[in-house]
Amino acid sequence: MKSVTTTAIVLACAASAGGAANAQSAPPAQLQPCMARVVYSEELPFAPIESWLVKVTLEITPRNGAPYYATLQDRMRWQGPPPRRGQAFRLWCDPANPNHLQLASGAAAKSIF
Repeated sequence: MKSVTTTAIVLACAASAGGAANAQSAPPAQLQPCMARVVYSEELPFAPIESWLVKVTLEITPRNGAPYYATLQDRMRWQGPPPRRGQAFRLWCDPANPNHLQLASGAAAKSIF
């Protein structure tokens, strides 16, 4: 559970009010349950004060499909540990649109990208 929370902090992007309302509803029909595994993670320079800029490459595996890779970059609070290689978590994905990802943690899913 701690890894899901850490990953949510790393990968969560600021969503508009409409996007936040959409993220709290049930996932659309085109999204399917997937597993994501951190393949590579690095901390980049030039982050704002009290944050880290993190770049993460994920291997995303749909339930009945071929795995694919997605690279995300976002800020995270400096108190949290960055994602580590091999860390895995569940999310909703759309293989037709690789950049559309939502965390599948708890009652409210958060948009990743």
